[in-house]
Amino acid sequence: MVDDSESPNDVASAFPTLNIRHIVSPRRIFISKAKNLGWRNASTEFVYFIDDDNVVEETTFHPLFRKMASSPSIGALMPGVVYASNPDLVWVYATPFLNSRLVLNLVGRNAPRNPSLEGTLLLTDALPNASLVRMKALRQVGGFDERLVVNSSMDFAQRLKGSGWRVYAHTAGIIRHDVELPGKLGWWATHGSVDPARVRYELRDWFLISKRLHPDAPFFRPKFALMSLRFVGPNTVGYMARSKERAKLLRSLLTGYVEGFELTGLKEEGYRTNVLEQPDV
Repeated sequence: MVDDSESPNDVASAFPTLNIRHIVSPRRIFISKAKNLGWRNASTEFVYFIDDDNVVEETTFHPLFRKMASSPSIGALMPGVVYASNPDLVWVYATPFLNSRLVLNLVGRNAPRNPSLEGTLLLTDALPNASLVRMKALRQVGGFDERLVVNSSMDFAQRLKGSGWRVYAHTAGIIRHDVELPGKLGWWATHGSVDPARVRYELRDWFLISKRLHPDAPFFRPKFALMSLRFVGPNTVGYMARSKERAKLLRSLLTGYVEGFELTGLKEEGYRTNVLEQPDV
């Protein structure tokens, strides 16, 4: 467990039957660096990354382990994700690109669970929340890109595919996401509303990933600066509706926007062509 919180809990003594190594960072390191610190301190064949707002259940582990153990070409699997407070409602089953590779198709998002989409392999281009990854694949690609401070799961999935590994969602496994249910104003911006520092990196990461996905796009910087407004706008509304730290959030948002715009002026290598996507059964 990698812990960069302000008040670390003694989880090792709280779960005495588990062999927990509690790594406490003296400062905030965010998601990508924490994941790298975790897997580099592991010695197992597989590594299961689980966010701090996930709740595991009986099916979370074994289906993914069995599938990966029997399929040596698979480098990473994500489980299906449901809401913790309403496990009959889907947070997402898988996240493949739409045709434009500009946005992700959030399969099953905010809909009742669909038996036809469970117990199977689904194409995915990102690994949100939780993912089981083969250690050999982690070492081959060097883990997560820490320049993408918060949102590195899409980049990681693309680099795995570009190196010849298969990446899927395996919905025989389910994990719960402990976030607010949809419905109330600003529900989509819950994380940022309580964590202004994260907002800066979320926006900056989006610019960098977009540049890697579209390295040769004409007029990239002005075009994508405008495109980013489609989520900057709704998120800002959510922050203003939810947060008591509005000024800090706006500064963080503006900083991320400017940094992202500046960083995409640097040359970024695009992703190599993905391997043929065909379920490996």
